[in-house]
Amino acid sequence: MDPDHPLKPATARRIFLWGMTVMVVVLAAVAVSKTYTMVADSARVGIRLPMWEPVIWESTSVICIALLVPALGWWLAQFPLIAANWLRNLPANLLATLPFSLVHVAAMVALRDLAYRLLGDRYDFGRWWLNWFYEYRKDFITYWLLALAITAVRVYGLWMDSRDSGTGVPGDASVAATHPERLVVRKLNREYILSVSDIDRIDANGNYVTVHARGAAYPRRESLTALEKKLDQSRFVRVHRAHVVNVDRIREIQPWDHGDYRIVLLDGSCVNLSRRYRGRLQHLLR
Repeated sequence: MDPDHPLKPATARRIFLWGMTVMVVVLAAVAVSKTYTMVADSARVGIRLPMWEPVIWESTSVICIALLVPALGWWLAQFPLIAANWLRNLPANLLATLPFSLVHVAAMVALRDLAYRLLGDRYDFGRWWLNWFYEYRKDFITYWLLALAITAVRVYGLWMDSRDSGTGVPGDASVAATHPERLVVRKLNREYILSVSDIDRIDANGNYVTVHARGAAYPRRESLTALEKKLDQSRFVRVHRAHVVNVDRIREIQPWDHGDYRIVLLDGSCVNLSRRYRGRLQHLLR
């Protein structure tokens, strides 16, 4: 099971819906528990706290956190905590706790202010930065709990994909016999038969792919993901969401912007190697 391997689209949709449902249920349960706790604690010291106030406080917080989960999932896809370079991604996640908390608190206060106005009252958050720092300490813990939950869900998705394919290692010998050695492409109303070993790279182009081989480009009506599954993954590796390259055709790998790399192929063409897929290429080049 390769942590850098992208999830199958169907698996990604399934675990996203499942994960969001579980998180919303858990957050709602926590909100209900905290609401009753606040009312009970206030009554214990002789203060009558109207039920609607803690309901608004907790529900607005839960709603804002739930809306931030997809953004957090996207961030973790850029800076994963289960890849080989997870330690290098740690500072990016630590830094992300600041905007996570700022957006959460700002949206939460705005929703509370709106709810109070609709009820003919006024909400007072108090001194912004002092109270935000208090909220940030809680949001810091919430961020890492959500990050761990999202990471666990992704690991489960990877396990589902590896179970469905019957192997946890790309290019396993049990499926090697199914990989084609030739590929039929069409260009100018002609059909060409390409040897798979002659392919330099394959680029995504909407519902089509462009196959680059022997100095020419050939369109093929197939998605990049579907064609990638057919090819021998010990020879062909996805290095970007839009590029698959033949490992045997790589000439060099150069450092590029923002921690990414650029792959130079034997034909002189270049493609980007994104952080998300670097682990898969490193696995093949060992």
